[in-house]
Amino acid sequence: MSPSPPTEAGPAQRYLYAITEAGALDNVSLDGIEDEPVLAVEADGLAVAASPLGRDDVRPRRRHLKAHHDTIDALTEHGAALLPMSFGVVAESPTQLRRFLTRNQERLRQQIDRLRNRVEIECRVAWQVDDLFQYFVDRHEALREARDEYYQGGDREPSRAEKVHLGELFDECRAAERAEHQATVEEHLREVADAVEADECSDDEEVARLACLVHRDRVDDLEAAIYNAAKAFDEEFLFEYTDPTAPYTFANIEF
Repeated sequence: MSPSPPTEAGPAQRYLYAITEAGALDNVSLDGIEDEPVLAVEADGLAVAASPLGRDDVRPRRRHLKAHHDTIDALTEHGAALLPMSFGVVAESPTQLRRFLTRNQERLRQQIDRLRNRVEIECRVAWQVDDLFQYFVDRHEALREARDEYYQGGDREPSRAEKVHLGELFDECRAAERAEHQATVEEHLREVADAVEADECSDDEEVARLACLVHRDRVDDLEAAIYNAAKAFDEEFLFEYTDPTAPYTFANIEF
């Protein structure tokens, strides 16, 4: 016998995981934050997947982050069309959630339809070299000439202003190459993905970090596009990509 959908009970606060369609949590039994059951709070054909919470907030501890993402992953695997919420969103009560669904039903339905059967895959590209500064010195004449002038083969210590200028030249060269390489990778990914969003690079060696929205039936095609993009680069570049996840980047929810 299939489990019955959970009912509203316990504390008034609700910890939020995702917005989906009414009935999407039927026959689904999940435990979320603090092992509380995931509840369906429904209104106007929509639903919020939420669990009771006996406090006003949740700290981003490892077990809480895992429970949050595991719940969303389970709903995605179940086939629910959903808008995943960022970690840590708490509602005062089921009543507040119903009002939110009613007030924003048209916008939420449009987003759910757009993300239906879609998953997110992140593609990351990075320089894989021993010395990134030397790599750019070897490739850019202006940077190399400034380095040679300021250091004179190691016979002098550059002034602070010279070091700043050298750093600025390096940043300009890297930014220009990042933009060029990102455009090349995006050209390949957009042949398959419904949308591609660029995120800021998180470290010096990173070339591009791209979130791709793709139909779940075309995941293999997107992986092939990433491999094709990698063929356009030499061995100094590392390409990585994630497993499919819920489309966090492409869900626009202001609760």
